[in-house]
Amino acid sequence: FDYEGSRWLMLPGKTAGLVGLAAEDITITGLEHHEPDMLLAAIGVQPGGSLIGFDAGHARRILEGLDWVERAKVQRLFPNQLAIEVKERQPFAIWQRGESYYVIDRSGSAMSGLAAAKLVRLPLVTGEGANTAAAELINQLAAYPGILLQMKAAARVGKRRWTLYLDSGITVQLPEKGWQDALRMADELNRTQQLLSRGIRSVDLRLAGRVIVEVAEIDQSELD
Repeated sequence: FDYEGSRWLMLPGKTAGLVGLAAEDITITGLEHHEPDMLLAAIGVQPGGSLIGFDAGHARRILEGLDWVERAKVQRLFPNQLAIEVKERQPFAIWQRGESYYVIDRSGSAMSGLAAAKLVRLPLVTGEGANTAAAELINQLAAYPGILLQMKAAARVGKRRWTLYLDSGITVQLPEKGWQDALRMADELNRTQQLLSRGIRSVDLRLAGRVIVEVAEIDQSELD
C-alpha cells in the first residue's frame, strides 16, 4: 500500500520554523498485513516529530530486525521527507505449539505482528518441528487437491512424520520415510475407490506398500 494522502502526510512540525527538522511528509510503501504506525513506532518516528539525529541506515537495520520484515529501505529526503519501503514476509501457515498459535512464513519463522485468528484460511500445522517441515508437506499436497482441500490440520509426530486430520473426521497417518509415495497412493485410492469416504475412521500408511483402514462404527440408533 502507498500511504500518500494519509493523515500522516504534510503535518506541521512540532517545532515551528525549524524547516528540515520535522517529519512533515512520510511515504510508506509495501505494507500488506501491518499498520504504518507499527512500523513508525519501531524506528521512533512520529508524523510532525523531530528528525534531529535521525539515521536512515540505523532505521533500516531496525526494520530488517523485525520478524515480519524481509527487507527494508529508508531514505531521508531533505528537508523534511521520509521515504520508507518494506517487503513483508508472507504468511504461509498457522503453527500451533501447545496452547499458542503463530503465523509463520514459508521458512517456518514466526511473525509476531500478525494475529493467527485473522488468517484462519491458512493451513494449520501442530507439534514441535511442524513449522520448519510445513512447506515441504503443503507443497506436496498441492498436487493432491482432493486431500488438501479436506485437510483441517496436520500434526507433526515425534518430529519425524505427519498425521493429517480431515474435515470428515478421518485421520491419515503418513510414514517417516517415503511419505511422498504414501500420499500419492492415498490420492489414487481416493480417486478410484473413494478411500477417504465418511465410512472410514482412519487410514494408516506407515508400512510401506500397505494400507490399513479402520472402519467407523455404525450407530445402531440410525438403523432402528
